[in-house]
Amino acid sequence: MEAKKSKGSDERIRRKRKSEGINRRKDTLIKKAYELKEFDGIDVALIICKHSRYTTYKSRKYASWPPSMAKIQTAYPLPKNMLPENVKKRISKHTKGKE
Repeated sequence: MEAKKSKGSDERIRRKRKSEGINRRKDTLIKKAYELKEFDGIDVALIICKHSRYTTYKSRKYASWPPSMAKIQTAYPLPKNMLPENVKKRISKHTKGKE
């Protein structure tokens, strides 16, 4: 009986640590978005969705910011649309030279 309590407790601790790690990453991402605006003057719109809960950050207070996807797609110069596989390629390019 004691082993079951311990196993359940271990699982709860593991889930809590994982959640804390994800929250730290989210906070870091928001901080980086803030710093892009603050130090480099770059406008940033950030949307994070975790378990159907949204966290948003936008560097402008205007109602028209961020622009709609339709407006972004018709902007010139054409936007860079990044997908996870694009980011993986970029990361692997940068890490190859460091090995």
